[in-house]
Amino acid sequence: MFYNSYLTFVLGTIVYTSVSVFINLKGGYNMKSTTKFVLGAAFGGLALSMVSTTPASALTDLNVITANNGSCSIYAQHVGRLTGAYETNGVEVNLLNSETTIPYVAFLDTGDAEYVMLDSAQVLQMANAGQPGSVVYEAYNFASEGIVVPADSPIKGLNDLPGSVIGLASDRDEITTLIALDSVGLPGDSIETVVVGDAGPVMVDALTSGRIDGFAGGSSDRANIQAGGVAIRNITPMAVSANPGNSFAMWDSRMDELDGATAGFLRGWAMAQHMGVLDTKFVISVCAVATPEVFENMQTGSNLINGSVYIYQLRRTNKYGEPRNWIWAQIQGPYIGLGEIDGFIDPATFVDHRFIDRASDWDTYEVVELMDAWAAANPDKMVP
Repeated sequence: MFYNSYLTFVLGTIVYTSVSVFINLKGGYNMKSTTKFVLGAAFGGLALSMVSTTPASALTDLNVITANNGSCSIYAQHVGRLTGAYETNGVEVNLLNSETTIPYVAFLDTGDAEYVMLDSAQVLQMANAGQPGSVVYEAYNFASEGIVVPADSPIKGLNDLPGSVIGLASDRDEITTLIALDSVGLPGDSIETVVVGDAGPVMVDALTSGRIDGFAGGSSDRANIQAGGVAIRNITPMAVSANPGNSFAMWDSRMDELDGATAGFLRGWAMAQHMGVLDTKFVISVCAVATPEVFENMQTGSNLINGSVYIYQLRRTNKYGEPRNWIWAQIQGPYIGLGEIDGFIDPATFVDHRFIDRASDWDTYEVVELMDAWAAANPDKMVP
C-alpha cells in the first residue's frame, strides 16, 4: 500500500533533585527513580498510538536526549515509537527534554542518559576534553544548521554579512556561524551575534522588526520562521553543511553493559529512518499525530519532513548510521583555527563502529509490516 513520495523541497533549510520526570511514550507521565537526577528537566506526556510485538516487561528502558525532542525534523524519534519499531527491538525510549543549559555529555557522565545526540562541534569538544565518549551512529549525514536571511534581504551571501547582526537559536549555533564566516575568510568579529531563542513568534519578530539581519539555527527553526509567514533564503555554503550534523554518542564504559540494548535502539532508529524513504507521506502522517503543532500549516510541516528525509538524514553510507572517520578528519581544520579544539584528533579515538552491522540487520518487509499495521490502526490519520 506504500509508494515512494518524493515531494519537491528546497535546500535552504547539568544540581540535581530527587525525581526526574520522563516522557511516558504510551501517554501520560511516568515517574521513575534513578541513581542521579537532573534539575530542571521538564517532560511532556505524549498520547501516542503504538504497535507493539514485545511484552512491556521485556523492554529495556533507555533514556535519550536528541537535539530537538519536540520536533519531527528528527522524525525517527517519533515514528520509531508510534509504529513500535523500538518495542519490536526490545527497548523503550524515554526522551529527556533537550531544552536544557546542561551540556548533553554531562548526562552521560551522571548516567542519566544512555545516549545523547551531539552536533559535530560538541563531538570534537568532547574528544578534545578527553571525555570517555564515542560516536556510535551518525543520525545525520548533513548538517541542518545554517544561516538564513529574509528572502528580500540585500544580503546575497556570506561576504555581505560584515556589520550585520545575526540572531542565534541557541549558544550552540555560534560555532556554526563562525565556521561559515571562516569558510569565506571573514573573522568572527565582523558581525554581531545575539541569542534570540527558537520560539517561532520571537524569531519572526526579530527578523521582521529589523533587530537582526539574519538567523542561524536548524531546520526546525527555519520551519517555524516560515510558518510565521516570513520567506527566507539559506546562504550557507554546501561545504559548511557537509558534515555529521547530529550523531548519537555514549559513554565507552557502558558499551558492553548496553551491548544488546544499544543494538536494538539503533536498529529501531534505522528502521524508522528508512520509513521516510519508503513513503514520505506515511512519515508526514505519523509526525502530524506526534507533533500536530508543526503541521498546522501542512505545507510547512511537509517541507520539514522532506528536507529531513532527503537532505539531512539521507543515508550517504553503505549502512545506516555508519560513522565516516574520514569526514571527522576533514572537518577539524576550522575548529582548530577557531580554537575550539587544541589540534587534530584521530577519529579512531572517538568513533566506534561495533553496533552498525546489527543496526542495519533488518529487511524492508519488516519495516513495511510496521507501517502497514500503523496505517490500518489509524486510517483517519493518513495524509492523502
